[in-house]
Amino acid sequence: MTEKIIQEIKEKIDIVEFIGNYVELKKVGSYYRGLCPFHQEKNPSFFVSPSKQIFKCFGCGASGDVITFYMRIEGLEFKEAVNRLSEKLGIDISKSSEELEDFKEIKKILEINKIAMNYYKKNLKQREDVLKYLQNRGLKNSTIEIFDIGYAEEGSHLRDYLFNLGYSLDDIMESGLLNERKEDKFQSRIMFPLIDHKNRIVGFTGRLFVEKENAPKYLNSPETKLFKKNRFIYGLIYALDDIQMKNEAIITEGQFDLILAYQEGLKNIVAISGSSLTDNQLKILKRYCKKLVFAFDNDIAGFKASIKAGLMALKEGFEIFKLKFGNYKDLAEFFENNGKIDSLQKIEFINYLLDIIEQEYDLENLEKKREAILLILPFIKFLNDNIKKAYYIQKLSSLVKIKEDFLIAELEKIESPYITEPYEEKLDIEFNRLNILIERYTAISLVLNRTDFIEELKNQLDFELSAIIEEILNEGNQEILKARGDYENLLHEDLIKELEFIKKEILKEFYKRKIHFYQQLLKSENFSNLDDILKSVKFYTERLKELEKNA
Repeated sequence: MTEKIIQEIKEKIDIVEFIGNYVELKKVGSYYRGLCPFHQEKNPSFFVSPSKQIFKCFGCGASGDVITFYMRIEGLEFKEAVNRLSEKLGIDISKSSEELEDFKEIKKILEINKIAMNYYKKNLKQREDVLKYLQNRGLKNSTIEIFDIGYAEEGSHLRDYLFNLGYSLDDIMESGLLNERKEDKFQSRIMFPLIDHKNRIVGFTGRLFVEKENAPKYLNSPETKLFKKNRFIYGLIYALDDIQMKNEAIITEGQFDLILAYQEGLKNIVAISGSSLTDNQLKILKRYCKKLVFAFDNDIAGFKASIKAGLMALKEGFEIFKLKFGNYKDLAEFFENNGKIDSLQKIEFINYLLDIIEQEYDLENLEKKREAILLILPFIKFLNDNIKKAYYIQKLSSLVKIKEDFLIAELEKIESPYITEPYEEKLDIEFNRLNILIERYTAISLVLNRTDFIEELKNQLDFELSAIIEEILNEGNQEILKARGDYENLLHEDLIKELEFIKKEILKEFYKRKIHFYQQLLKSENFSNLDDILKSVKFYTERLKELEKNA
C-alpha cells in the first residue's frame, strides 16, 4: 500500500466529520470531545484535533489518525481499512506488483483449499467407520453435508493428488496443508473446513480419529496470507442471519459443540476452536450483535476462558450471559445425551459468578473471600446500568458479609477491566496506570505554567520514571499534552489540589515498585549487602505508610 494513497485518504477525509458518524462530538475550545467508543465511561475523555487530524482518549489511551480509528471501530486490518476507505472515496488503488503477487497467492490458496475440502469429503464417504463414529456422536448425514465434514487418511495422498493436478510443493506448503517434512499435515483426522464470513475456505481443523502418541487431539491450519487465527470465527457464515435477528451470539469452544447445537436448532452460535477469544473476534461480532452468551466447557480451563472473555467483552460494550447446560462437560455432550434446547438456561454472567462464589468458595476463609470479591467487582464496575450496579453490590455484600461501603470504595479503585492474576501481571497494569498519572501531572503543570513542579517530581523519582517524563515532554507530544491539560481544566475546579493528589498517587506507585523490586532481590538471594536492601525496604515502606496515612 503506497504512502501516496494513505496520504490522499487522510487529506480527503475530515477526521471530525468521520468520527462524528460514530461518536457524538461537541466543540470544546480548539478540540472536539465525546464519549470514547473503545471503552465504557460516563465523563467524555475522547478528544479529536481538527488541526492535527488525530484522536486521543485520555481514559483508555487509544490514539491515532482516521485510518487507525476506522481499523479499531470496525475491527479491520490495515490493508482492509485502506481498501475500504479508498473505495468510498473513489481513490484508484491499482495494485503494485507486490500486491498482485499476494492476490495471486491468495487465489491459489483458495483453489487448493477447495480441492482439499472436496477430496476430504470424498474420503469420508468411503470410510464407514468414520461415518459411524460421527453418527454415534449424534450427527445426521444432512448436518455432515451442511458443514462439509471430511476425512484425511493416513499418508501423504492429498499432497500427491494436488501435485498431479499441477500444483507445486511450494504452493501446497503455502496453503498450510504440508508439514515441515513436506508430508500431509493432516493424517487420520476428521476434517472441518474453516469457512469465513465471506464464504471462503481459509483453512482446516483436523480432529484425531486414530489415536497417536504425542499427537494433538485437534490440529489447525497454520497462519497463511489468508488465514489469521485471531480474526477467524468458526460457524459465523452459518449463524450470521440468526445472530443479527436475535442481536445475540452464543460462543462455544469446539466444532462438535457448535455443530450439534446448530443441528438441534440453536443457530445463533459460533465457536473459537479452543483458542482464547480475541479483541479482533469481538470487534467482528460487534458489527452484528450487542449480546454475547458464553457456552465454554464446564471445567477450570473453561471457567478461566469465560472470565477473560467476559471482561474483554465488557470492555467492548457487550451485555454478557452464561449458558448453563447442567453437569455435562461441554455443549456437545449435553446434546449427545438427548439434551433439549428448552432445558438450557441463560443467566446474566454476574449471577453465574455469584452462584460459583456461593457454591465453590470457602467464604469463612479471609483470603478466599478476598479472591471472590476481586473476581466479581470488575464485572459490576463496568455495567452500564447504575440500578443493576447497586443491586449486585447489595447481593455481593450479603453473600460475602462485607459492608457495601467497603465494596463501593474498592469498586472505585478499578480503572479498567482486569483479571485477578499473579502480582507480576498486576504490576504491569499498575505501571500503565503510573504512565497515565505522570502524563496527567505533566499536562496540568504545563497548563499552570509551572515547569518547576515537573522538575521537583523528577528529583523524587528514579532514572526510569524521569526518562518517561522526558519522553512525554518530547516536542511531538505537545499537541496531546495541550489537549490533556484542557481536558483536566474542564474536569477540575482546583488544578493545584488535583496536582497534589496525582503527585501522591505517583509516589505511592513508585514506592510500591521499589518495595517489590527489593523483595524480589531478597527472594533471588542474588545480593551482596543484606543490610542495605533491608534499609531500602524499610525506607520505602515508611514513605508509603506516611503517604497512605495522610491520604
